Amino acid sequence: MPDESRDGLTTYLLMVLTTAFWGASFVAGKIALPEFPPMTLTFFRFLIATVIIFPYMWIKDETKVPKRGDVPLLFGLGFLGVSGFFALMFNSLLYTSAANSAIINALNPLTSSVIATFLTDERLDSRKLGLIFLALFGVLLTVTGGDIDVLLSLGFNKGDMIMVVAMVCFAIYGVYSRRATSKYSPLLVTGYVFLFALIQITPFMLMDGVLGEVLSYSLKAWVAVVFMAVFSSVLGYLIQQVTIKKIGVNKSSLFINLVPLFTILFSYLVLGDSVTIINLASATIIIVAVILNSRLK
Repeated sequence: MPDESRDGLTTYLLMVLTTAFWGASFVAGKIALPEFPPMTLTFFRFLIATVIIFPYMWIKDETKVPKRGDVPLLFGLGFLGVSGFFALMFNSLLYTSAANSAIINALNPLTSSVIATFLTDERLDSRKLGLIFLALFGVLLTVTGGDIDVLLSLGFNKGDMIMVVAMVCFAIYGVYSRRATSKYSPLLVTGYVFLFALIQITPFMLMDGVLGEVLSYSLKAWVAVVFMAVFSSVLGYLIQQVTIKKIGVNKSSLFINLVPLFTILFSYLVLGDSVTIINLASATIIIVAVILNSRLK
């Protein structure tokens, strides 16, 4: 196998691994949230992640500090991809269902590709657009269980609108991440994104008013937080930055459709949730769409 083909295959496999980490983070979050309030959970997740990745970046990267003119970009990425996204997502769940949120979030690849078409030199042709909608169809099967009545009965409320904003934030984050990684290494970008997001999250964490209680939380909850910090945050976000730099926003964003599939898998393995024929069919559709998309030039 030529080195270029091997490198491309490695990139795709790493992005699949990232979606596995993100899918598992939903299960880990379900384990931790009964004890951790949402913003406190987000704070400790990214506190641990920042403590891990920032010193490593400082040792390994030749560039230690970004140029002053690029600080607003990295600060904005911290808000769009971490602090703002999680704040909006958690607030949306106060007013809407998980099904609605999942469907809205499944629009991320399409939104990312459209935004990238207008803001970057990437172009969205009919084949790519068709594969995005094919993957979206697979996600809808996953969320609705193949029951059209579930889809038709969905109502849209304030929570849905908040989730739309959250989804758009993460889509813009993906697009502008490539602008940052064109100037700096994915390691530096991820390190500073986490640092700035941590600063942004801190006031919200303090508003939860439970800082003095967290040491009394169970080992199980803390293991879930550490898992999310190390695998879903440090490795997940870092691999995503590398992937965006190598294959662009359009291809990398479609992998996000694999997240619900891994969530179902880990829910079955860890929480004992059931897996249906519809789940398997939707998994096949999404995987086919992702594979075909990866072959497009």
